[in-house]
Amino acid sequence: MAENNKYLNSLKADVENRIGRGILSPKDFEFLHLTIERELNESVSVSTLKRLWGYSKYLSSPSVSILSTLSRLVGYRDWEDYKANRESSDKKPSAQVLSDKITVATDLEVGDRIRLTWAPQRVCDVMYHGDGDFEVLSSQNTSIKAGDWFSCSLIVSGEPLWLSNLRQYGKVPVAYVCGKQGGVRFELMHNS
Repeated sequence: MAENNKYLNSLKADVENRIGRGILSPKDFEFLHLTIERELNESVSVSTLKRLWGYSKYLSSPSVSILSTLSRLVGYRDWEDYKANRESSDKKPSAQVLSDKITVATDLEVGDRIRLTWAPQRVCDVMYHGDGDFEVLSSQNTSIKAGDWFSCSLIVSGEPLWLSNLRQYGKVPVAYVCGKQGGVRFELMHNS
């Protein structure tokens, strides 16, 4: 049980990092609820989220279904996949991120183009359209295709890239992680 609590606390921290805010108030729980609905097309009630974060009393353990939904929000297949990946990453020493980065809101202009690359031999050229939204112009060796759209707020060289609200023709929008193993590299080409 202590091991599950360790992973649960880690998952809650990852969710907060993923959405870019702490979960501390009723507005934060409502924001998380809406984010899950928008990005995963799944629903977790505000009251369940409050119990999970300890804001309200929880009389039982959270269901695997709820934990799997939150795991998908942060880029994993399900709760078991999350725990397995956490266990392997717990064996690696922590390191401060000292890489090049793009803070989308401040570093990009509408029309900027970025080439994203990650292993194995994946390439994706995207164009920034404002408000954190990107359009995929071309891609190679990835399930992300030209014409897809996604949202993103931060790109850090050498780290996984968290895409929210990946919109692909005919499919429900989802969260997606590029470069889970080894991270993503980027090349920025500003408009002249």
